[in-house]
Amino acid sequence: MGVVYKAEDAKLARKVAIKVLPEAFTSDPERLARFEREARVLASLNHPNIAAIYGVEEADGKRFLILELVEGEDLAGRLTRGALTLEDTMEVCRQIAEGLEGAHEKGIMHRDLKPSNVKITTEGKVKILDFGLAKALVEDLTAVDFANSPTITADMTQPGVILGTAAYMSPEQATGRPVDKRSDIWAFGCILYECLTGKRAFPGDTVTESMAAILRGDPDWDSLPTGTPPSVRAVLRRCLQKAPKERQRDIGDALIEIGEPADYSSEAAAAPRRPSLTWLAAGAAMMLLAGILIDRLFIMRHEPTLPSSVVTSTIKVEPRHWLVGMVAEMERPSRPAVAFSNDGRFIVYSAIEANPGPQAKPRLFLRRLDQPEAKPIDGVDVGINPFLSPDNRWVGYLGPDRKLKKIPVEGGVESSLCEVSSLFGANWGPDNSIIYADDFADGLKRVSAEGGQPETLTKPDPKREEYSHRLPAWLPDGRAALFTILRRELDRQPRVALLRMDTREWRVLFEDAADARYVPTGHLVFMRQGTLMAARFDLAKLEVIGQPVALVENVMQAFHGGGTYHTCAGQFAVSDSGTLIYAAGGVIPEERNSLVWVDQRGVEQPVTDLKLPFFAPRLSPDGRRIAYTGRDWRIWVYDLNRGTNSLLTGDGSAVFPIWTPDSQRLLFSWQRSVVINLYRQPYDGSSPMERLTTSEHDQAAGSWSPDGNTVAVVEHTPETRYDIVLLDASSGRVTPFLKSTSSEGWPDFSPDARWLAHPKLRYLPRRAAVPHGQGRAERAHARHRACPRPELV
Repeated sequence: MGVVYKAEDAKLARKVAIKVLPEAFTSDPERLARFEREARVLASLNHPNIAAIYGVEEADGKRFLILELVEGEDLAGRLTRGALTLEDTMEVCRQIAEGLEGAHEKGIMHRDLKPSNVKITTEGKVKILDFGLAKALVEDLTAVDFANSPTITADMTQPGVILGTAAYMSPEQATGRPVDKRSDIWAFGCILYECLTGKRAFPGDTVTESMAAILRGDPDWDSLPTGTPPSVRAVLRRCLQKAPKERQRDIGDALIEIGEPADYSSEAAAAPRRPSLTWLAAGAAMMLLAGILIDRLFIMRHEPTLPSSVVTSTIKVEPRHWLVGMVAEMERPSRPAVAFSNDGRFIVYSAIEANPGPQAKPRLFLRRLDQPEAKPIDGVDVGINPFLSPDNRWVGYLGPDRKLKKIPVEGGVESSLCEVSSLFGANWGPDNSIIYADDFADGLKRVSAEGGQPETLTKPDPKREEYSHRLPAWLPDGRAALFTILRRELDRQPRVALLRMDTREWRVLFEDAADARYVPTGHLVFMRQGTLMAARFDLAKLEVIGQPVALVENVMQAFHGGGTYHTCAGQFAVSDSGTLIYAAGGVIPEERNSLVWVDQRGVEQPVTDLKLPFFAPRLSPDGRRIAYTGRDWRIWVYDLNRGTNSLLTGDGSAVFPIWTPDSQRLLFSWQRSVVINLYRQPYDGSSPMERLTTSEHDQAAGSWSPDGNTVAVVEHTPETRYDIVLLDASSGRVTPFLKSTSSEGWPDFSPDARWLAHPKLRYLPRRAAVPHGQGRAERAHARHRACPRPELV
């Protein structure tokens, strides 16, 4: 990756490393521009276990990186003398994991992690070198030493690209498939194995042999030292799973398992693993911890005779299934997906096929903990948001026909209890009544478990800044219930409240908290942005005692990020024995994107140095402003001349803005309750928003016709999914344009208004499609085939 020199920064009086970029690389303006963008991102990394990138400089026509100079021996050199001791292995790999965790939290991957990119200083400090440069800077494969060869193919960011040293590549890197942070976790597993054994996990004398071992072979597990703790062996096996979906999801979880080196100096292989979690204060029972990493359950069971011990086991979720609400790793379930029996003997969870086709349905599965596998609950065609009766005989759930239902746990005939708009949490109480949240922007209701007319318990109070009540849970005696309050749809500071049933009054117990449950040990547990918290609770006085403490980190929670529906639901459940089951995964970090200009050659130039959480940007026709949807689901306007950012919309969800042809107003989708319709408002907020459509179907604007009279709109219907309709801007009349069994979306008018383009890359003659959408679609061979919202220029 270029020649490296030791140098001195005269301005700051410090020693640095200079990495000179290859001439063949710097002569390519497009690659160089791409590299400089990546380097700016990498320079933002600031972690004690990552060697810093200080900047990019140029002198005498040569480009070079200014890097932190790390004195010491690299790990590859150390490994030439044989395996490390167990204590040294844990110390080195713990620091590597901490560096990876810090980078992954910022969305940055290494892509070329290997022993030669890890340096150990004389003080024992571990530094990871060249972080992210495998993506930013790639050269041709010329090195003789296969183990340190940087790449197999070097055309950066194109399909089929392989980045990373071959001997430490993940299977997806080796086959040129898309990669994420799990490729770094694979490389970490290779390094951990090599430190313990002194041998490579996937050896080979040639590229072909090593690649074959990576794709089809397994490490020699018998080579691990006999004193290797079971927890470390488990981490290794999870890190080196060939299928990414079965691999360790987060390096932070591996870090917890590895712990401090001192933990292993006296640990015998057969001894119970010492828990690395911070437990509750004296008097709190130890808990069963089960983490669902998309397709499996990890269980740590408390042994009563060993008060400080936890035994770990694994339970697989139904093969090739996700928890309902998961799409790859970009979403979190919006509703509770797991229920735990009071006696701790079984769980019920809602899952769907991992790559669902149109016929895939969310099903309910019963898994008894003394049985080897789960089974679907017979009689349930579709079921989500499971919850159990206090006697563990029944499971309640939301059915496909918007009805609250119940069925015997072992299967049978389902019973409908009442109609609901939706379901955002439900709990079966001791008096055989069910408390539930009926709608996204509504309060709590109660219905008999035998069915009947629901009773309204609460309504959000606007005077108290309340938008929604959800995720209810009874207290044991039924005198009160816990629930979550949101002040707006994407409230990132929800509150947990307590509702007294005798007065129907409620008060806030915790700020920045959601989805609370009572634990029979005398505690309340609740979610706080991916961390399960706990606080002592006086059940007689209905009062919190003391301050809450963190119990378990990285618990899956539906906070908005990626494609997650922001409900604040946590994926955990508690039994009466004080045991806890939870799904690992935390929250999806908020995405921050850059606005860039792209010319016809594909070269990008930043619009602003700001990184903003946004999507769906639209440039005004006069070129002076950009409107976009923020990750808070509100419309923002960025002034290109002034460099200022202004919020346009307030309460409710506003998305997908488009400009009127005169650049004075914005048309956008807005939702306060269930249905999303179209509204318009001056870009400067000088007058209130005005409603344009009243429809029972969700709508999103695509583009204005050049004359400003017509808007091409996407409309969602249950029968045909996404269709294109035309909106007359003056009358508000909607005319069907293209309606079919496939999905059409994001239509754009051509400059002469004769054609519409949409993401399937078909151009539709307007005159042939109006009014009944009977025109013939012509396929366009566009250059930018991956563009989700093609523009005609």
